[in-house]
Amino acid sequence: MSLGLLNRLSGRVCGAGVLLIVMGLVSVSPAAGPLRLPPVERVQLKNGLVVLIQASHRLPLVDFRLVVRAGSVDDPQGKEGLANLTADLLTQGAGTRDAQQFAEAVAFLGGELSASASREQVVVSCEVLRKDFVAGLELFRDCVVKPTFAPEEFRRKQGETLGAIESQKDDPSAVADLELPPLLMGSHPLAHPVIGLTKSVSGLTCDDVVSFYRAHVTPDQAILAVVGDVDRDAVIPALEAAFSDWKPAKQAAAATYAALEDSSRKVLVVNRPDLTQSQIRFAGPGVSRNHPDYYAITVANTILGAGFTSRLMNEIRVVRGLTYGISSRFSMYRNAGTFTVNTFTRNESLRECIDAVTAVIRQLVDEGPTDQELEKAKRYLTGQFPLRLQSPDDLAERIADIEFYGLDRDFLANYCDRIDAVTMADVRRVLRERCQVDKFRILVVSQSSQVMKSLEGLGPVESKELE
Repeated sequence: MSLGLLNRLSGRVCGAGVLLIVMGLVSVSPAAGPLRLPPVERVQLKNGLVVLIQASHRLPLVDFRLVVRAGSVDDPQGKEGLANLTADLLTQGAGTRDAQQFAEAVAFLGGELSASASREQVVVSCEVLRKDFVAGLELFRDCVVKPTFAPEEFRRKQGETLGAIESQKDDPSAVADLELPPLLMGSHPLAHPVIGLTKSVSGLTCDDVVSFYRAHVTPDQAILAVVGDVDRDAVIPALEAAFSDWKPAKQAAAATYAALEDSSRKVLVVNRPDLTQSQIRFAGPGVSRNHPDYYAITVANTILGAGFTSRLMNEIRVVRGLTYGISSRFSMYRNAGTFTVNTFTRNESLRECIDAVTAVIRQLVDEGPTDQELEKAKRYLTGQFPLRLQSPDDLAERIADIEFYGLDRDFLANYCDRIDAVTMADVRRVLRERCQVDKFRILVVSQSSQVMKSLEGLGPVESKELE
């Protein structure tokens, strides 16, 4: 929820009252069991746009969230960053308003309207007070259906993006995150950097943006979630009217990529001669978001490296003092996924840290977690989950993702029960299948002259300069 909206609400309800109302959007009982959520109605507009409506009248807010099935995976080779630049420009002038007028109109409502791109999605989100539904919908519709893509705004955003790319090179962690996907996935579309590369973004034109928009930002390739204080009988006609001029694509979108192939051990050092600490990444193939092992993987990863009391955090930070932070993560997409471990350490303790991380994962795979670890992880996940559904924008994101990934319609209501149903056998099996340490790709950002020798014996080692 934006600060502007909170300020406007505080004029009607005291601060504590606002918090209580927000927390009341989702009913949670102390005992385990399904969440009590407002029902979601799914309708399809005449132009093919799928609309998901979840009405809740406890707070006078309305959230719109449009998810387009396009992202950096759809960037053509050599034009990496195109989806990101297209998304950035959606709010920089639309309809009859230029960029400044559009920003002023949003600010006048005290609302929030933004657009962004990720690997598989272009997302436009808007939050306004219920009384501003009509005005908010107009602005939201304009940036989706009628962006102007003014040449001067294109040049400005292109320059800002190039500046951001250069700034990333000063952050060793950002360098590691940028270099890891191609190390693991090669030329796979999921390896495209969302923000793009200096060379690719420099070569983009305004015509490229318009072409990407016309090909991908269409109603039949999009999902619209509307959550909050709305009346179903009124909102559907309003949406039909607002989006009547938005036409579907002339042909169905093609599948954008295949699943990842199995990996083998490879080590890459990205040379940064000025560093006294090394950024370390481990990576391997994961699973798609709709994989049946989702719940077991979520529990297993919580035990391994997704919390302050995880195995990796306890052993690598608390016991050995090799780092201040370490985590593991399964990133899941439509057709594929990745598993990563992120950490950093002093250059002189690089090999010790790598060996220690490998040993912790191997031990957990070989021996499995304790009964106490399993139950603790499940309690943590089921306790935290309702807290992530407390605002209309949280709910809009969740219900849009259910449609986007083709999940069970009752995913939210059944999540806690499904987590509770994960067994020790489930966790041990997914750890064996997904955490094959001898096949992990390893990325190090450090002084290559200082650390290369310490990496001997880990597998094929290569070094490169930062581009």
